[in-house]
Amino acid sequence: MVKNGRKTITVTSGKGGVGKSSIVSNMAYLLGNMDKSTFILDADLSLGNIDIMFGMHPKYNVKDLIDGTRSIEEVIAEGPCGIKIIPATSGISEFSHLSENERKILFASIQGLPKHDILIIDTSAGISSNVVYFNAMSENIFVVITPDPASITDSYAVIKVLHKKTGRKDFNVIVNMVKDEEEALEIYKQILNVTDRFLDVYLDYFGYIPIDKNVNIATRKQKLWVERFPDTHATKALMQICNRLVS
Repeated sequence: MVKNGRKTITVTSGKGGVGKSSIVSNMAYLLGNMDKSTFILDADLSLGNIDIMFGMHPKYNVKDLIDGTRSIEEVIAEGPCGIKIIPATSGISEFSHLSENERKILFASIQGLPKHDILIIDTSAGISSNVVYFNAMSENIFVVITPDPASITDSYAVIKVLHKKTGRKDFNVIVNMVKDEEEALEIYKQILNVTDRFLDVYLDYFGYIPIDKNVNIATRKQKLWVERFPDTHATKALMQICNRLVS
């Protein structure tokens, strides 16, 4: 979805625990520092955690928006660097599968967002109908993969389902939690070999983020690692990804 020069990207994954939400929140901070007005939609609607990444306690969330009790302006929470966050709920299972009417309400609200450069949609992991819906509305799809064999297998499943359900053929790969770029490229080649054999899709290696102890240190304290450790290896790697995104 591109409107008036705005770019909408989705960050998704085959399984949980791959660092997807951490990448989203820290990416938004870097983009904000690059003078890119950035929104985050926490689209893990029943188990949202983007607000936790920022150490925030928002008063309202997407449930209030869909229920019609609050406007999009009231739901938006202000983060650092001018980042605007649309928080999800936590522990409300019925929101894991939005109805058609609920989707229309949410889509209309997103279309009416104040002027911005980038909207990052952080989906839930897996292949639910919500995941398919949010990826379908985005200009660029980023799939986060780790060296865990289950992550590689589940990422292939996500790409296969999204290709089948939405017709999309272009996917960007970010490899997380690797020793170095050599290992990242090896992981990328593993999934590329399978998609080349069985799917008519194009995978673009977009970058990698190395294992970095400072990421865990910052996350445990509900701090952004790119802010707390601007010179650490993970920050530099994510900066390269952001530079490519806006170039």
